[in-house]
Amino acid sequence: MDTKTVKINDLRARIERADYDVDVDAVAEAFVSRMLVVHGALRRADVRELLGDAYDEIGGGPRKSCS
Repeated sequence: MDTKTVKINDLRARIERADYDVDVDAVAEAFVSRMLVVHGALRRADVRELLGDAYDEIGGGPRKSCS
């Protein structure tokens, strides 16, 4: 098992034992926020792949600082 899986399993066991207080609302909000970020990144990657070089030409690439 990888480290992430071990940590998730340990946390799950602690929660089941009521050894770890969880703010359900905060967990749900964090989960949804993370999923929206991932979804947005995937959509941008799909658009970038579809448009290729045109993506940068229309301003889809990284923004340059004006400082």
